[in-house]
Amino acid sequence: MTHAQSPRPKGLPRSAPRSHAPRPATGGRRVLVTGAGGFVGREVVRQLLASGREVVAISRHLRGEQVPPGVIQVAADIAGDGWQRWCEGCAAAIHLVGIVREAPRQGATFDRAHRVATEQVVQGCKRLGIPRLLHMSGLGVREGAPTAYFRTKWQGEQAVRGSGLAWTIFRPSVIFGPGDGLSATLAPALRRFPVFPVFGDGSYRVQPIAVEEAARCFVDALDAPGSVGETYQLGGPEQLTFNELLSRTAAALGVRRPLLHLPLGLSRALVSIVQHLPGAPITREQLAMLLEGSVCDSSAAWLVFEAPKARFEGPTWLRGPGSGVRDPGPGS
Repeated sequence: MTHAQSPRPKGLPRSAPRSHAPRPATGGRRVLVTGAGGFVGREVVRQLLASGREVVAISRHLRGEQVPPGVIQVAADIAGDGWQRWCEGCAAAIHLVGIVREAPRQGATFDRAHRVATEQVVQGCKRLGIPRLLHMSGLGVREGAPTAYFRTKWQGEQAVRGSGLAWTIFRPSVIFGPGDGLSATLAPALRRFPVFPVFGDGSYRVQPIAVEEAARCFVDALDAPGSVGETYQLGGPEQLTFNELLSRTAAALGVRRPLLHLPLGLSRALVSIVQHLPGAPITREQLAMLLEGSVCDSSAAWLVFEAPKARFEGPTWLRGPGSGVRDPGPGS
């Protein structure tokens, strides 16, 4: 069932059903998911349904595809409060809302997405009597961080910690899988340009984790009382330099691209100019986070949840009939 709190698409009744109405929640099996239409949110919803739970899926826009049985889909801005009337009977909330770059003209700022929205979710849970809250943050989040992304994420974490709810916070590294933002940025450029520019020496590291494995931690935490009050760092089984990540991405696409390493001073100057162009691939904020790296010690998480096994082999899902991808040959 779909409910719109924002202007509905043309021809769609305000509360038009797109699936079988979910059965009444029993045994605390109904879960609220914010950011449900996003990359991680879609996988979390899929796994929740596979575990026998029901989902109230909150996202800014209605999804066009058929909504599966067991899902109530609500289009609403989580930073407001219009979504709360659809969430009665939920036993837990999984808060996944976040942005990696701002669009102030559309009202998308780090403060609104990370601090205000989280505070609204906390207040909504308390008002509705939802006792359990799982929150997605990110590696590098800390007080006094040099970027607004990290600072506002920290403020969101503080709202969760001070909520009085049974909370768990996850700080994942780069999450990969079909539809991820990393591949959407790198793949077109690697296919298009004969040389790929790299900021600095490319030795800064990431620890990619598969979306299925990151989502599984959220779902399993619902049945792990020992995870209450804990903050877990999530990373995959390998730490890769950015050069290695690019090499694997290119190999998966069937291309070979020499890397052109740019001095950091020049890199920062170029990004300062490019970031103001429409469709700019990177901002100064994103460059700072990239250079900082995104690796962690996940041992505490794997004492509670299954250790990740999926290695990042590049966007292999982009291969296949009609993709235009071929095995790399001489000069590719």
